[in-house]
Amino acid sequence: MLGYGGKILEVDISEKAFKSRELPENLAKAFIGGRGLGAALLYKELKPGTDPLSKNNPLIFATGPATGTPLPVCARWEAVTKSPLTGTYLCSNAGCFFGTYMKRAGFDVMIIRGKSKNPTWLHVTESGPHFNDAGPLWGKNTEETEASIRRDLKERKLGIVSIGQAGENLVKFATAQNDMLFGARNGSLGRGGIGAVMGAKNLKAVSVIGFQEIEVVDTEGFHNFHHELAADVKTNAKVLNFTNYGTPQFVGPVNEAKLWPTRNFKQGSFEGAEKIDAHAMKEQIVKHNTACYACTVSSGKYSSIDKGPYAGTAVDGPEYETIWSFGADCGVDRLDAISAANKLCDLYGLDTISTGNVIGFAMECFERGLLEMDGIDLKFGNHESFIPMIKKIAFREGVGDLLAEGVREAARKIGRGSEKFAMHVKGMELPAYDPRGAWGMALAYATSCRGGCHLKAWTIGAEILDKKYDRFSTEGKAKLVSDMQNARAVVDSLGVCVFGTRAIGNEEMVKILATVAGWNLNVSDLLRIGERIYSVERAIAVRDGISRKDDTFPQRIFEEPLPEFKDRKFTKRDLDRMLDEYYSIRGWDKDGKPKKEKLKELEVPGLLEGKD
Repeated sequence: MLGYGGKILEVDISEKAFKSRELPENLAKAFIGGRGLGAALLYKELKPGTDPLSKNNPLIFATGPATGTPLPVCARWEAVTKSPLTGTYLCSNAGCFFGTYMKRAGFDVMIIRGKSKNPTWLHVTESGPHFNDAGPLWGKNTEETEASIRRDLKERKLGIVSIGQAGENLVKFATAQNDMLFGARNGSLGRGGIGAVMGAKNLKAVSVIGFQEIEVVDTEGFHNFHHELAADVKTNAKVLNFTNYGTPQFVGPVNEAKLWPTRNFKQGSFEGAEKIDAHAMKEQIVKHNTACYACTVSSGKYSSIDKGPYAGTAVDGPEYETIWSFGADCGVDRLDAISAANKLCDLYGLDTISTGNVIGFAMECFERGLLEMDGIDLKFGNHESFIPMIKKIAFREGVGDLLAEGVREAARKIGRGSEKFAMHVKGMELPAYDPRGAWGMALAYATSCRGGCHLKAWTIGAEILDKKYDRFSTEGKAKLVSDMQNARAVVDSLGVCVFGTRAIGNEEMVKILATVAGWNLNVSDLLRIGERIYSVERAIAVRDGISRKDDTFPQRIFEEPLPEFKDRKFTKRDLDRMLDEYYSIRGWDKDGKPKKEKLKELEVPGLLEGKD
């Protein structure tokens, strides 16, 4: 198939064996690639009740038809598995260079099964994987691991995914870090515990190199579209905001809208926001921009701290979510401390959203007298607590062993009312938008396929920035969220960056598939694929017991209105009203289970179960 590598690589690290097979064209057309293809294969592979940290949990890496092409904002790829943090479906999206080189090695998908007896790292070339002893790498951080692999291979242009000590110690929100030392953009398979899945498999790293050119169906049409898109990206004001300020551009507007969660979601605005916003970053710590493969947007911000207690810190970031999690959520208004926390998380391999959220939760527990912190003064605003707490979590030392389980499990063990302010959905810690201040975002969190996630339907643009909807209303939110989820499923499957959707809309995605793969689709066809992907993801979750009871929030969200909007209380009844409408739109039953007739309409049984 043109536009694809054309092969699925299956690796059994228990037996150090592998095989490759052709990617079925009907499956590619039905699920596109990336996230969609990963979900389809996980549906077929994963048995209900599988322990996420067992050898039976497959880890799937998948690229999309746009991945690795010269199109800007199209370097994304996906990891799909079962999450140790939530106990259900997990997809995690990354950019950088790994996906490009994997596809250029001829593989659209890599499925890693089993568990190695000893620490292993895989090096994948066009001929398949090579199994290497990772014993000397075990115990090293992600930068040290990657530097060692690059020295061994004597090759600069390769993609690397590696885990740090947090993944080795099975921290439930451990990341797999991508391309830490390439010299350009680096990033994470951030949320849900991909790093712990790798650690449980004794898989320290995966490196990949490939040189195959990605052939497209319509060379002239693709060239013309590439030229148009590149020109748009250079002049599109919404895209240029990412070039100029990156994701920190949202700190000011979200804080001003009073839905920037502060001190573990006690408030919706932070008095120190101006000290840590995009303008402060640009003036004080940003040195230059960074970019993923072939991307001219350069949304990454390489920052370094030149003086003070955190001098010498250098990090690609911090991003908006990290500024929030270690900033407002912990009551800290210092960019140097936030940057240092960000860097340490990257080295150990920890999700910065979950880590900051967990520490914010622990700060509230400490101030309420519910939890001892091994001698650390873990009060809101104490930036000096970050480094020792992050280390304790990564190495599961003392109280860090409890917090390494995530806020849901930590609250269950602490008890005494802490469950009310453990801020998560389905076990995944909430990110940087308070659901009480944007009710569409609340529905997006509640129904996200992977738990408390803002990326599957980011309604902030419609509700806050563009003000197309009444943010404190349930009206129209079910359709808004379901439409966004369907579109985002396509974006993640195609290999397009979410920042690039300011220039690449549905019509442009249709054009990508036409010129790259030769598919004659319209927008309606495209969104139907997105609906199919989302319903399959929900079906996987339902098999593991997820239902309406899980599409909800901790009590703080329903019982404590934002202090800034005391007359705008968000209630369980408001959520239920939106859920009823949302399930109806999706063709799911009242408990949130996709109906058989809906799955049949979307052709899921025939595609994935071999049924007509």
